[in-house]
Amino acid sequence: MSGSNHFLDEEDRPAGPVRDSAALLEEGRRFQVETGIPSLLGHKPRFLPWVLLAVVLMLVSLGIELFWPLPGSHGPLPACKQVSTGTVSCQNVPEQNTITPAR
Repeated sequence: MSGSNHFLDEEDRPAGPVRDSAALLEEGRRFQVETGIPSLLGHKPRFLPWVLLAVVLMLVSLGIELFWPLPGSHGPLPACKQVSTGTVSCQNVPEQNTITPAR
C-alpha cells in the first residue's frame, strides 16, 4: 500500500487542506444542521452544587472531629481493672511477667 493513500474511501478524503480551525468548526456545524443532529444543551457547567457539596462534607468532617473525637486523642483508655462502675470504655492490658531471660 502506498504511503500517500491513507483513506479507504474517496468520501473520507478531505476536499482540500484545512488551514484554519474556525473553518473546520464551521464545516462541522453545517454538517450538524444538514443531517439534523441536535446541538448540545448550550449552558455552561454549574459548579455551585459541587461547591456546596464540598462545603457540607467539610462541615460534617469538622463536626465529627470536634463533637465526636477519637478516644486516643485525650490520652490512652484506662485499664479495665482500674475503672469505676460508670466508665463506658476501657482496655484490657496484658499482665506484665517478671520473667528474666536465662543466661
